[in-house]
Amino acid sequence: METKGLSAEVLKVHNANVKKTLPNMGPPPKSLWGAMAPKDKQSDSSSKVSSVLVKDRFSRLRTKLKMHNMMGGSFTRSKAGSEIVPRGIKALENTYRMEPAESSKFNPDKTNQIITSTFDNYLKDRKYDPKTFPQLCKTLADLLKERVKATGPKRFKIVTSVSILENKEQCAVCASRCIWDTSVDNFSTVTYNGQDFSAIGSVFALYYE
Repeated sequence: METKGLSAEVLKVHNANVKKTLPNMGPPPKSLWGAMAPKDKQSDSSSKVSSVLVKDRFSRLRTKLKMHNMMGGSFTRSKAGSEIVPRGIKALENTYRMEPAESSKFNPDKTNQIITSTFDNYLKDRKYDPKTFPQLCKTLADLLKERVKATGPKRFKIVTSVSILENKEQCAVCASRCIWDTSVDNFSTVTYNGQDFSAIGSVFALYYE
């Protein structure tokens, strides 16, 4: 049908007649309702996600309130304003320091002296006891860690290990392996020989920001 010669008024009348002649389609069939279901599911899923986010936010707030009640203080915002921290705890900014200062480096020689003096004080003139020495190893390891920290190495994670072996003229080999930065990380190991045992004390220092 050619419509090039039709005027605008005739086209309007033609469109009006087409609308009047359209049959009443009634409600859409059930198949169309099924096709519309994914949109409803998407809205349901979005509402579920929002409810989960709200629950997570309230759970974090409840955790912070528990901390508040335990510490007996009030909360304040950090300098950035994005995090709530208990009052009394300083929110420090990053220093972006990638290596320790000269005055706060780990000193292996000083650590060797600490291990030797500690073993002399607590293991001298003692005999091997399989019942008490396991707990003694844990106590000595904690003591070494506190004494090394007191010497001043800052921004170092200190890991200590103490092993005591009964000496029955057997052969024993102890080894350690670490992945670290050789320019700043270091360790110290001392072997102490008692009456009928040998004690090995090791201290590992790992720098961290």
